[in-house]
Amino acid sequence: MSLVPIAELGEAYGVSVHQIRSIIQLACTIHQTDYTRRGRTLDRLGIDGLSVPELHQFVREGLEGTP
Repeated sequence: MSLVPIAELGEAYGVSVHQIRSIIQLACTIHQTDYTRRGRTLDRLGIDGLSVPELHQFVREGLEGTP
């Protein structure tokens, strides 16, 4: 449920996520589902492109205009 956004966050901020990507790929193979394409992406979560301070603010307060 959360490995795709965790991997995307790591990649966005320069953290190696090779092991997480391997687990995602294994789950994709077992379930015959492309979780990278269908999963919760940063774009779908509305946090794509946020800086680290903006991400911290989002976690604390949410984004303006979101429920």
